[in-house]
Amino acid sequence: MTMIINKAGKSNSPDLAFAINAKVKQAQAKYGKDKVINAVLGTLADDEGNIIALDSVYNRLEKMDREKIASYAPIEGEKAYRQTVIDLCFGQYKPRSYISAIATPGGTGAVRCGIFSFADVGDPVICHDYFWQPYKKMCDEFERDFRTYNFLTNDLKFDLESYENAQNEALKDHDRMVSIINSPGNNPTGYSLSDEEWDEVIRISKKAAESGKKITLVVDVAYIEFAGNGEQKKFFKKFENLPKNLFVLVAFSMSKAYTAYGLRSGAAIGISQSKEIIEEFDQAISTTARVNWSNGVHAPQHILVDLAKDENIDEYNKELRDLKKMLSDRASVFVKEARDHNLRIIPYFGGFFTFIPTDRAFEIVEKLEKENIFTIPSAKGIRVAICATNKKDIVKLVERISYHMHS
Repeated sequence: MTMIINKAGKSNSPDLAFAINAKVKQAQAKYGKDKVINAVLGTLADDEGNIIALDSVYNRLEKMDREKIASYAPIEGEKAYRQTVIDLCFGQYKPRSYISAIATPGGTGAVRCGIFSFADVGDPVICHDYFWQPYKKMCDEFERDFRTYNFLTNDLKFDLESYENAQNEALKDHDRMVSIINSPGNNPTGYSLSDEEWDEVIRISKKAAESGKKITLVVDVAYIEFAGNGEQKKFFKKFENLPKNLFVLVAFSMSKAYTAYGLRSGAAIGISQSKEIIEEFDQAISTTARVNWSNGVHAPQHILVDLAKDENIDEYNKELRDLKKMLSDRASVFVKEARDHNLRIIPYFGGFFTFIPTDRAFEIVEKLEKENIFTIPSAKGIRVAICATNKKDIVKLVERISYHMHS
């Protein structure tokens, strides 16, 4: 006998990353933290494995007036926060369009809004087949039809032919579709679409929109600050002069670039050529906020606004540069070691993860765990959280993966 409905049980199956992280904690308690390689969760850690929490962020939280922390935020988010999110997300590449932002609990809340508000029950939601598993779980819970297409060609480029075929198939019997693209710094691969690949995605989307279909691009940019030095945002300018029925929702997150994973703050940013459609977006997402999480966490909204002030931004930017260098150095070690050990990897352009394709991932990961080396397996391969792994451990990790791959 069960009391819950079927889809609730399906949507709430154990999360693999957190289940493996529980094994990490057990191994650390038994053998000591320095005897365990933890390349599991997407949180930035220092070389001793301690989670990094930026001083510029958490000093402000510690000094903040309790009334600001305890009080309700506006349902749609503080006005200054919403504008700051737009300014920081796009930088100098803000599209000439109608744009609005609604506060959400992290980037996850923004993706959830895109799926729920722009696809109806049974409507298709397409995504590359290297993807963050909660995308599918959200679709299952909301009874949206989650479909995947081949992400990368044999020469490891974005598979535009597969993308177009998936879109055409999805729209055969449907008038609307949502497409989720996680770039730059894709989780789990570290891949980023090039500007030319984005041109083609937009061309393909416009073709469907011009035939009367309603297309929504949900662009998850959680790792964008770790995928370049500003130029990685150029593709945002491509989201202007689009058809009215081609809507773009950018999922912004404070989790990664502000080390604010547990503060749960982000935003759904809507982009449209139509003022009416943006007003509709504001109303719909604000309603979703009210009936799901009521309102966002107030403290991080105040923190972001304060950090973005001219007199404070340099303090934050210096810390961010240090984090980016640390991550870049680790990625360089991983790429070099993989090459030296004849391991084929997905091209890394940024983000928290690197990826080794293999159909033996679960077998290899099980063997690694016996050596107190923890990673995330999938049907596609092995995800390595370089964000949490120091350079010395990366060298050992790659060597042991290579050993098991070639044995």
